[in-house]
Amino acid sequence: MILTKIGVAAFVCMIGISSVAAEERLGVAVYPGAKYDQIRTGLLAENPSFQGVAYRTNDDIARVIDFYRKQGLLFLKIGSPSKERARFKKVDIDVDVVVQQPWKDAQTGATMTDTLILILKEEAKKGE
Repeated sequence: MILTKIGVAAFVCMIGISSVAAEERLGVAVYPGAKYDQIRTGLLAENPSFQGVAYRTNDDIARVIDFYRKQGLLFLKIGSPSKERARFKKVDIDVDVVVQQPWKDAQTGATMTDTLILILKEEAKKGE
């Protein structure tokens, strides 16, 4: 019982730290209430050309888009005129924020209906 409580406390602490770490490391606010997605963050870490962190929220994508617009990020649309995907850029530090709803889970192929938030920073190439 005590180990279970410690495990839950450690997990909750890790989620809080991951939001703060992402904001400090990548310089972009994490959408309030979004949950850190360890699996998708791990998949992002497999690509050495950028740093990235993933979050998910049950909030509608329109609310997430509105939040990032209010952060003063440059708004770039992706794909069709639908509001299912959007991309933002924090130009001064070259960080991208991509939001999607629905999105396809790369591991299972399932279509997910919550909103996925990816915060990405391209790694500097050696010699730059």
